[in-house]
Amino acid sequence: MELADFAKQLPENFTEQEFVDLMNQVINLKTIEAMPPAERSNLFDGAQYLVDYIMLAQEANGELRSHEGQHMMTYNGPFIPHVLVRPEGTEMDRAALENFGIGEGDKYFGDE
Repeated sequence: MELADFAKQLPENFTEQEFVDLMNQVINLKTIEAMPPAERSNLFDGAQYLVDYIMLAQEANGELRSHEGQHMMTYNGPFIPHVLVRPEGTEMDRAALENFGIGEGDKYFGDE
């Protein structure tokens, strides 16, 4: 499946499991941790490029949101608790590498 198909096929009110199942049709998520560092870095560069390009398209189409004067992006997929988003003082937990983030948001933030 191509990434554009992921966007078309993801249901409006999807579950974390549905999100991960469809993403696994785009790329086998289990292979990412075991990739050679250079390949994983290249994959990150590609993903970051897509984020930047999508954000520019959203800006150009007047779709950006802001809160208290700060631009913000909405993300509805499973929470991946990496170093930049994990609550301060919380140790790294490798569980998200196995569960792909399913249930991680509840673990860190409860049912908000």
